[in-house]
Amino acid sequence: MIVYACLSRLTDGTPLSATTDYASDADHKVREGKRCVKLLSQHFGKFGMRVCLQAEEVTLHCVIDECTAYMVVCEPTYPHILAFSFLDELKKEFNVLYTSSVVKSVRRPYAFIEFDSFLQKTRQKYNSSRALASRLNLAEMTTDLNLHPPSYIKLHQLEPPPPLPPPPLSGGLSSVTSGHIRNTSITSTPNGAVQYNGAAMKDLSTVGVTLRLKPIPWYGWLGLVLVIPCVFLDFYRGAVAISMSSLEELDGPSPWHGIFFLTEMFIQTLQVYMLWKYNKFRKLATLGCTCLVFILNGFLLDVREGWLCFVYIFVSLLLLVGTFRRPFERKLPKFHV
Repeated sequence: MIVYACLSRLTDGTPLSATTDYASDADHKVREGKRCVKLLSQHFGKFGMRVCLQAEEVTLHCVIDECTAYMVVCEPTYPHILAFSFLDELKKEFNVLYTSSVVKSVRRPYAFIEFDSFLQKTRQKYNSSRALASRLNLAEMTTDLNLHPPSYIKLHQLEPPPPLPPPPLSGGLSSVTSGHIRNTSITSTPNGAVQYNGAAMKDLSTVGVTLRLKPIPWYGWLGLVLVIPCVFLDFYRGAVAISMSSLEELDGPSPWHGIFFLTEMFIQTLQVYMLWKYNKFRKLATLGCTCLVFILNGFLLDVREGWLCFVYIFVSLLLLVGTFRRPFERKLPKFHV
């Protein structure tokens, strides 16, 4: 017998009308049929103008015209020729009532729900064996199906493939390529990365784990406290050196000294950021910043006391060690069951 029937727009699968006289949505055959309709709606036109989708408990028949798909869900024992004859009647009546331009202009689902009355009447006729014996002439439909047979497909052809399992962290793996089996070696590196036949892959040790930086050590906090007056002093002396000096003066600070002060301020600010926030190149960047601080203090020895140069270098070293000694802290995710 016919379980469920519906009409959908061919371009985007928008439902246009459907039967509503079944007992309940809880019926497992109706649920299975709607699932088949949803899957087939994503592949309209891929299998031809007539399709027969075979599932475990139902069979879905589909006929496609210019802009509409007509679908009927039947029991597996229901004859195919009756199902396609049912769809042929739906198509003829729907094309009489609605033009293709009207179907294309629809903006909301089930815009032709009034067509449900014809769906119900026709469904009752095709579910009655006595009415079929006297009202139907299937010779023309039989000839048409012989000339243009439907495409028979299985449900698994429309279902998305299952997700691939994650590769193992260590040991050997046998993989099949073009029908040949070959041995593949997968090894783990000390930092948690994985090598596949010697090539580096993604760091699988971080999968399912929330990564965050460990707390800043005490010497890192000492560097953060001492860098604040150093940055303000560099900004003040740099601004003064640029505003009160000129290229013609031979004594006192030159504009280059002001540039060096401001550059040192920027470098130490960058070191603070590298210590506080995660960055892929934070260790390399803070090491380069420390080297630049050494070089800049060499240029600033003639306008800055020696002990103050030592303080700047000491603060930069504290920030460097604090960045290098602040690794990741692995935290397992919280699952609420």
